[in-house]
Amino acid sequence: MVKLIHMADTHLGYKARRGTINKWAIENYSKPYEQEIYDCFLSVMEQISKIKDIDFLVHCGDIFHHPSQYSSYPPPEPARRILIQGLQIFFDNTKNQIPFIYIEGNHGVFRGYEYTPLESHLNKDQYPNLYYFKERDLIRAIKSNIPLSLEFADKKVRFYLFPYFEFKSFETYTSAYNNWIKNQQPKDNEYINIAVAHGSASDDTLHSKVNSDDFNYDYVALGHEHGFKQLSKNHYYSGGLLPLNFKERYENQGYLIVDINESTRELIVKRISTDELLKRPFGIIDIDAKAKYSITDLENHILNEINKFMGEGNFNHQTSARLKLNIKGEMTFEKNWQINEMMAKIRRNLFSHPDEHNILQLIWKVLDISETLEDDLSTGLILDYILEKPDDEFKTFVREKLSEDETEYDIEKLTDYGMNAIKRALRLMEKEKEV
Repeated sequence: MVKLIHMADTHLGYKARRGTINKWAIENYSKPYEQEIYDCFLSVMEQISKIKDIDFLVHCGDIFHHPSQYSSYPPPEPARRILIQGLQIFFDNTKNQIPFIYIEGNHGVFRGYEYTPLESHLNKDQYPNLYYFKERDLIRAIKSNIPLSLEFADKKVRFYLFPYFEFKSFETYTSAYNNWIKNQQPKDNEYINIAVAHGSASDDTLHSKVNSDDFNYDYVALGHEHGFKQLSKNHYYSGGLLPLNFKERYENQGYLIVDINESTRELIVKRISTDELLKRPFGIIDIDAKAKYSITDLENHILNEINKFMGEGNFNHQTSARLKLNIKGEMTFEKNWQINEMMAKIRRNLFSHPDEHNILQLIWKVLDISETLEDDLSTGLILDYILEKPDDEFKTFVREKLSEDETEYDIEKLTDYGMNAIKRALRLMEKEKEV
C-alpha cells in the first residue's frame, strides 16, 4: 500500500481586505485572518507529520497568496517564515525521510522571473527531500520535448507534474504543449502513476488529457479549486484549508489521505476536515428589506442581527467575526443609495470603537430582482449615477464649477483626466472584489 497526503491552496499571506477593521493581530506583523491561516497551516503540518506510514506529501500549488496576476508584491515576511517553520515541523517529525512534492500554482509566482518566492527564501540544501516544480520547469520541458516527472524506484511510484499553465497567456506554446503532453503518458503499469496538477477545466487551465481518463493515471491530485471535489473515480481536488472569503464559506475544506493498493490500484480516499480549526464566526446574514420598512426600521433590524456577533465587548483577533449581509428586497435607486449610506455609517461606528465589539469584517450586498449592487459604492451604481453620456455629464460639471470661481483651465483636458481617473477606479474596484 502506498499512502500519500494530498493538500493544496494554503494561500499563506492572504488578508481579508474589504470592509475589515484596521487592527493588528500582532503589532506591525500580521493581520487577524492572515494569522489564522498561518496557525492553521502549522497545525495541519503537525498533524500530517504524525500520520503513520505515509510515503509522500503532495502540495498541488498556491502555497503563497502573493504575488498573483493583480499583485506583484512578494509574500509578506510572516508568510515566508511560517512556510519555513511548517517545513521544519514536517521534516523534523518525519526524520527527513518523507518526500514533500510541490508544484507551482497561479498564486505565489513572479511571472517572467527565473526564481519564485519559495526558492528565493529557502535553503534547498536543508531539505533534500523537498521537490518543487515551477512554470519555468514546465516551459523548459515543453521546449525540450521531455517529460516533467519524478520517479521513486524504491517505492515503484512515478509522479507526472503539471504546474499551472494559463493557455491564454501562452498561446504560442499551446501547440507545443499538445505535442509535449504525450510524454506525460505513463510508460507501464509496473509503477504506480500519479499526476499532480494545478488548474481547472472551468477556466481552461487544466489540459483535457489530465482532466480525462485518457492516460489512465492511478491517481490525479488537483489544486486550484478551493473546495473538496471528486471529478471521477480517481480525480480529486483536496480543497484549501480554510475559506478565504464568503463564497467559500460552505466549501468542504481540508486535506486527503490517499491509500493506493499496489496490486489492484484500488483507492481508499479519506477526507480530513479542517473546519474545526476555524475559530471565528464566519456569518452570512440574509436581511429582508421589506417594503413597509423605513430606513430607520431597517437599520434597527440590521443592528439587532449584527449584535448577535458582538461578543463580550472586547476585540479578540482569534475569534472576531467576519460578517456579510445580503440585503434583499424591492429596490428603488433611492432606497439602494440609502442602504449603502446606512451600512457605511454602521461600519464606521463599529470600527471607530474597536475595543467595544468583536467584529473583524463587515461587508454587504444589496440584492434586487433586476440587478445586484455590491458593497459601499458598486461599479454598477456609479455607472448608473453618471447617466448615459458620462463624458458630456462630466464636462458640464467641470464647466459649471470653473465658471463659479472664474478659473481658466482647459476643459477638454480636465474632462479627459477626470474620466480616466473614474474608469481606472472602476477597474480597480472590480479587481478588488473577492473571488
